[in-house]
Amino acid sequence: MKIRITGVAHRLGSEVVHAETLESYFKKDPGTIGQVSGVTRLHRMGPGEDLVTLARDAAIDALAMANVPLSKVTGIFSSCNPTTDYLIPTLAPMVASKLELTHVLACNVGMGCAGGVQALQATFNQLLADTARGKISTYVLVTGDHISRMIDRESWKTAILFSDGISAVVVTNDPEATGGFVIEHVASECYAGESVDVINLPNTLAQRESAEPKVCLLQMRGRGVFEFGTRIVPRVRELSGVEDFSKFYIIPHQANVRMLNELPTPFGIRDEQLYTDGITKIGNISGAACFLGLEDCMKRGLDDQAEKVLLCAFGAELQVAVAVLSR
Repeated sequence: MKIRITGVAHRLGSEVVHAETLESYFKKDPGTIGQVSGVTRLHRMGPGEDLVTLARDAAIDALAMANVPLSKVTGIFSSCNPTTDYLIPTLAPMVASKLELTHVLACNVGMGCAGGVQALQATFNQLLADTARGKISTYVLVTGDHISRMIDRESWKTAILFSDGISAVVVTNDPEATGGFVIEHVASECYAGESVDVINLPNTLAQRESAEPKVCLLQMRGRGVFEFGTRIVPRVRELSGVEDFSKFYIIPHQANVRMLNELPTPFGIRDEQLYTDGITKIGNISGAACFLGLEDCMKRGLDDQAEKVLLCAFGAELQVAVAVLSR
C-alpha cells in the first residue's frame, strides 16, 4: 500500500514588507538584502490574524485539493516553534479543535526549519503502522510559524529574513488515492555536539527568578548556521540513501540564497534542478518552506523533467531531515 501526499495548501501573513523598506530602515544601500539573503519581500501577520486560524484555513484548502472530506481525517500532526498564543496546548490539538475534530490523533513534532519534514516523518511512520494493522487513514500535517513574534526587529541578522505563515499537507495510505506524490522514504538526524544551540530561543519561564530576565527572542549565530547549511550534502546522501541526484528535483529549506547557491555542485545537479524561488518570493518561513516549495512545484510543473523529488530541510537544533518523493 502506497503512502501519498495528495494535497498541499498554505496561508501567509497578510502584511507585506518589501526589501526596500527594510533597507531604508537599517540605512543600507538599495539591493543589499537581495545580495545578502535573496529576499525581495516578507510576510507578517496582520491585525486579527493568528497561526491557528491560518492553519485551519490552509488545511481546508489542502483537503479540498485532495478531494477528502473533513470526516475522513484521522488526525493532525504539526510542527511549530512556540509562537502561537499558548505553549500548551500545541498547534496540532489547537487546529483539531478549530476544525471541530474530536477523538483524533493530535501530535506536535519538532520545531525549527527541519521540523516540517520531521513531522512528515512522524506522519509517514504512523501510516506505516496503520497499514500494518489494515487501517486506512488520512492525516493533515500543518507546519509553520508566527515567527515575527520571536525575532528582534531591530536586528539586521533576523529582521530581513523570516516570514509568517503555514503549510498544510494531506497524507494518506488510502489505496484509492491518486495524484500528488508517493512518499518513498523519510529520515532525519541531529548533529548535536557543542554547537547545538547555534540557533536558540531563551525560555523566559526558566529565567523569571533571575534579577535580569532575558527577553524571549531568537538568537542566531549566523556564521555557524551558514557553515552548517553548506556541509549537509553528505548527510543528505546518507539519510536519503541516494548517491546520484542527477534525475531529481531538489527542494531545500529556503534559508538563504547564498547558501542555496552552494548546493548544486556538491549535489551534482544543474542549477535548474534546485528550487530557490521560495527565499526570493516569500522569505525563510521555517518548517513550512519545503512544503511551500512543493506546492509551487506542483502548480508550475517544475519537476516535470525529474523522476523524483527530494525535500531537504536543515536548521535549529542542528537537525537535518529528508524525504524522497515520486509520482
